Amino acid sequence: MNCSHVRELISSIADAEASADEHDAVELHLHTCADCRQFSVAVSLLDRQIRVRPAEPVPDLVAAVTARARPARLGRGGWIRPALAWVAVVMLVQSVPVLLFGNMSGTDAHNARHLGAFGAALAIGFAYAAWKPHRAFGLLPFTAALVATTLVSLLADVVGGTRTPVAELIHVSEVVGLTLLWLVAGSPGWDGVSRIFHRHPSHLDPIE
Repeated sequence: MNCSHVRELISSIADAEASADEHDAVELHLHTCADCRQFSVAVSLLDRQIRVRPAEPVPDLVAAVTARARPARLGRGGWIRPALAWVAVVMLVQSVPVLLFGNMSGTDAHNARHLGAFGAALAIGFAYAAWKPHRAFGLLPFTAALVATTLVSLLADVVGGTRTPVAELIHVSEVVGLTLLWLVAGSPGWDGVSRIFHRHPSHLDPIE
């Protein structure tokens, strides 16, 4: 084998592309050729430098990622999940009969079933958040919108005299469930409120 061919094989060996027979032929040649041995050493050094070169700097994204993360908060002793699950059970007990039989005071069967479906769906959402608390933050905007629009409708019915405040107490479980869901989701928005009060501590001073 001539030196030119051997040096091609040395490059192939560095790229892990040479066969066992080619390895043996190169080793045999290197025993008798100082120039090719020097070339082999140079290739090995270059290959090592390329493979172990310093990694390119990567920006530290830990702070940015953790700032956007919303880990579940389960309260001291983990009480929030069981409480949210209990609210879900209560709402299901309230809503399923209405959904199935369409029987609700002051409402025709069609609208009663709609309300029952709404309550059952919301209960299932609360139950899911209690089971998978890390999903609570994703459920929060939709749930808050549902409960808020329900409260607006409730207020309009009470003011219009079509429903009594006592009759609307059935929606307390929805408000409690939303509050627990917000707590599990990490109380988003509360940090901003806390900063406002810390910036103006006089707002918290008792009136004498």
